[in-house]
Amino acid sequence: MTREIDNKIFDNINGYSLDKEQRNAIVSSKNTLVVAGAGSGKTLTIIGKIKYLIEVKKLDYKEILCISFTNEAVTNLKEKLNLNIECYTFHKLALEILRDNHVYYQVASSDFLEYTVNEYFEGFIEDEYSKYVIDYFKYIIKEKNLDLDKIKKYYNKEFESYKKLIIKFINKIKSNNITDFYYIKKKFFLSYKHKCFLIVMFHIYKFYLEELNSSLKIDFDMMISLATESIKDRGIKKYYKYIIIDEYQDISMIRYDLIKEILFECDSRVFAVGDDFQSIYGFSGSNLDLFVNFKKYYKDSKVYYLKNTYRNSLELIKCSNYFIRKNPYQLRKRLVSSKRNKNPLKIIYYTRSNYKYKFINLLEHIYELGIKDGLILGRCNHDIDLVWNGDLVYKDMNLRYLTVHSSKGLESEAVIVLNLCDEMLGFPNKMEDDEIINLFFPNKEKYLYAEERRLFYVALTRTKGNVYLMVKKNCESLFIKEIKYRCEKIDI
Repeated sequence: MTREIDNKIFDNINGYSLDKEQRNAIVSSKNTLVVAGAGSGKTLTIIGKIKYLIEVKKLDYKEILCISFTNEAVTNLKEKLNLNIECYTFHKLALEILRDNHVYYQVASSDFLEYTVNEYFEGFIEDEYSKYVIDYFKYIIKEKNLDLDKIKKYYNKEFESYKKLIIKFINKIKSNNITDFYYIKKKFFLSYKHKCFLIVMFHIYKFYLEELNSSLKIDFDMMISLATESIKDRGIKKYYKYIIIDEYQDISMIRYDLIKEILFECDSRVFAVGDDFQSIYGFSGSNLDLFVNFKKYYKDSKVYYLKNTYRNSLELIKCSNYFIRKNPYQLRKRLVSSKRNKNPLKIIYYTRSNYKYKFINLLEHIYELGIKDGLILGRCNHDIDLVWNGDLVYKDMNLRYLTVHSSKGLESEAVIVLNLCDEMLGFPNKMEDDEIINLFFPNKEKYLYAEERRLFYVALTRTKGNVYLMVKKNCESLFIKEIKYRCEKIDI
């Protein structure tokens, strides 16, 4: 009887019938990771799990905690669920836990750290720590052997990079919940340049915390960490039997610590869904090891793989998987599709002088194919400026320009990827982490442009039809060199 009920549920999840892999993952009673490739129905799997817990396992709505990472993702999930279940971002969840335990703070704006760093440096010349800032730049100038004529121009540019490096380092500290600064300073053999950086960075971080404290505010990372400590000290008011996590490849250490504390307090299970091929937020603290080595972090656990993709053609899957699997650190997975498209990847070569002309011709070409829906993707916010001035209005086509980061989770009939050139700000973007970031927060992936590679994979897999790759002639992207023999060149 139970199996009949299961099948009845699985045969109609928002009008779709779930496949064998989705059903097997849903009925798992262990801590579960569902590795879901692009377009493989991860949201339907989440909906199926929740309906299974309610209709078969007879859980109450209030016993299920559903989490994703952005407000947009949560809104999308709530709309598709169409159930009386509260979905949270990690920040909203943390805020509720603090309020339930009568801990009240105002939350600082997301740009408060950047504002504080800029404010600090406005008066740093008279600061006792300014010597270390100056020595840091003296070291770099000597290291790069710059002549006097270039120093002023270089200094202005590098000073902005220096401030961004401080912000990035502080964000890494916060997302990893590191508080033992003495240990950090003593752990490594440091050059004088690194010591100069750390002395100033720690001082600014202290200044930042003082600014928050004086205004009775906390930032988003602190809110998650405080919620974790609050559960340890005072417990949790809502008891959950299941925690459902969407986009699990974006999990950071402080978020994992919060989940772990809820699991311990409530003796509950976790059902996480994501794709390590689409882990693209390392710069903001996500930790891919928490995904790739799921069984190490959760006892009594099992990993399931969804193999059917319903968005991409088999030909596109073969090319994108060949490309992404070159990084051995990632999980091996086999995706299949019933869709066919002989040449889904199209290359359009351009020069600096005809870039805009080629782009407009490409839009005309897509329109003539009868395609009215398109995503235009760039690695950076300003990539679109090279080909378009003003709003993206073209005949009656529905065109959207997004960075690749912002496109994750979306799909379109046609996708155009811009600026595929072999330059510092091309795709892959070659601005690598500073050596001090790599020293203190080492990446286990010893693979060149690992996250950029995943970002390109995300771009390729947004399409339900073709991907049009805008490639700079005689300066083609390193990624294009790898896949161009699998692409069709078109002249427009």
